[in-house]
Amino acid sequence: MRIVLMVAAVALLWCSVPATAGSTATTLVKVGESTSVTLANLIAKGLPVMCVETVDQEEPTCDYVSAPAGCMGAGIANATKVHARMLVYNRVDGVDSVMYDSGDYEKDVSGLTIKLRGNTSAYDVKKPYKIKLQKKFDLLFGGNDSIYKDKEWLLLRDDYLTTTAGMMVNELVGMTWTPRHHFVNVVINGSYRGVYLLCESVKRNPDCRLNVDKLSGYIFECDPYWWNETVYVLSSRRPSYNYTFKYPDDEDITEEQLAYMQSLVTAYEASLNNATYTDYIDVRSFAGWCLVHDIMGTNDSGGANMFYTKYDTTAANKIVMPLAWDFDMSYRTTSAWSRSHVRQMDKLLGSTNRKFVDEFVALWRTVGSTLVTDATSYMTAFRQSPEGVGLNNSFLLDQMVYNRSSSVYNHTAGCISWMTTRQAWLDTAINALSPLGDVNIDGKVNINDVTSLINLLLNGNPEHYHSADVNQDGTANISDVTTLINQLLAG
Repeated sequence: MRIVLMVAAVALLWCSVPATAGSTATTLVKVGESTSVTLANLIAKGLPVMCVETVDQEEPTCDYVSAPAGCMGAGIANATKVHARMLVYNRVDGVDSVMYDSGDYEKDVSGLTIKLRGNTSAYDVKKPYKIKLQKKFDLLFGGNDSIYKDKEWLLLRDDYLTTTAGMMVNELVGMTWTPRHHFVNVVINGSYRGVYLLCESVKRNPDCRLNVDKLSGYIFECDPYWWNETVYVLSSRRPSYNYTFKYPDDEDITEEQLAYMQSLVTAYEASLNNATYTDYIDVRSFAGWCLVHDIMGTNDSGGANMFYTKYDTTAANKIVMPLAWDFDMSYRTTSAWSRSHVRQMDKLLGSTNRKFVDEFVALWRTVGSTLVTDATSYMTAFRQSPEGVGLNNSFLLDQMVYNRSSSVYNHTAGCISWMTTRQAWLDTAINALSPLGDVNIDGKVNINDVTSLINLLLNGNPEHYHSADVNQDGTANISDVTTLINQLLAG
């Protein structure tokens, strides 16, 4: 129910700030090499339209760079920040309306900058962008600008709805933060650039994004592209990985802060090897991050970003993984764990300290039994929502530019199919991590598990509890209580 309601709420956002429209019937938008449509026709597709006009029609550019020896990936450098004005249009009660006008560029006053972003994603013909407004505003019209306003926004590719699905799973698993997002049509300098997912960026904003202390907090990343940054601290897994910063900004971070972070990540990585990790990390959030990528079947061991927060420098506030991010390589590991396991999660899953495994299993038991139902409800609601209908209409124009076919029905049906198959595999694989009889998931089999099993049978449906089927006859029932008691009596 929570997920279905979220879709319905998002569908209403764009009707909340009506404004007077300019002429859209005579404004032409170029689509591909030889076709044009009116701005009114584009708005009529059903998605908000973001029209960006750069100063002197300048296009954002960058240099493409390759990783040095021993490192991985390919990225971009010297991305130009182009000054621009932006108007956001939507049709409100049958009238084309201007929902937002940034004004002309004036530093710290109005307008915006737009630049290319990403690493390997920036090599695609359909470029991802980062927008930085000069004055904070909520481009997703959440209804309370004092809470949701920010300067930084992203335009991401999501042609196959894998990011949409990943955000859904992020929400289902209960991660600390799920970025708000909505599909839009993007026009730059009169040229249609296609359908994009307008999304909140990963940054400090204590009201609506990631909350860390302004003076002593950190947002950082275990980053395979560290070699393309100017400031970082070292990982024991170098040269493939080091840690880079989202907060504080590179130009603001001090030597004392770098020294603290180096000490922190060194101790954290050592704790993965000596089973003391519970002293450093919020285990539930780490288990959630791992589970999101396992559900999505991520096959990206290098680029599925590992973001962390540390609220402040006190030991009481541990390292948190607040969200999963980067779902470009989803639906790839059909009968195996996601490749995210090969980084730090493998050490947690294999540790003699079972806290992570217990949290991982318990979280799956909460999420797994309703995964297919929740995914079906979400994707069906999205498909039928004004956003989903508008996206499907807009895909036809997008295809004219990029020559790749997309269908909201096909992609939502594909997600449901994936979740159905994946749920069955994960149910077996994850439940097998907990030994038979360990019903309360504490790593031990004792009389407490008898009580837990009885409570399950009286109050719930233990169908998905592998450890509750003690006699392995395929069903958890009263006979398993007898079997468990006899096993305990026999030692």
